[in-house]
Amino acid sequence: MTSLVISHWVETSPEEIWKAYTTPEIFHQFFSPVGLHIPLESVVMELQIGGRFEFDMVFDESGEVSPNKGIILELEEPHKMTFGEPDFMGRELRSTQTFAADGTGTLITVIQEGLPEELVDNPEVHAAFHSCYLKLGRLLGVRNEIR
Repeated sequence: MTSLVISHWVETSPEEIWKAYTTPEIFHQFFSPVGLHIPLESVVMELQIGGRFEFDMVFDESGEVSPNKGIILELEEPHKMTFGEPDFMGRELRSTQTFAADGTGTLITVIQEGLPEELVDNPEVHAAFHSCYLKLGRLLGVRNEIR
């Protein structure tokens, strides 16, 4: 199975990245690519194995809503979280985020399995992920870079 792999470095601790991912008031501000937003009221985080991790991404121009409905499969605070999305474009998506200390910051690595092949190699998909992490760096007021 082909996987999408994204790496991005942010100059903060794994604990701060974990907090950003698990605090709805922070998460909704950074996790949508440029041109989309996540309404805070759409974020559901049941931070336990089997718990829901859900949010809506809304296209700024059209208002079209793209629901994301995941189930938490793994939680290893503050270094790893894995979600499963049983019905992503008619497939099962598995998304793992790891947060590894790296020098003065944290290397965020995202591995998504179960995507259609055309999304795995699409530069726009890679750019969309990086735009989220660039927003996270600005939100936290720290340096960050594509890896």
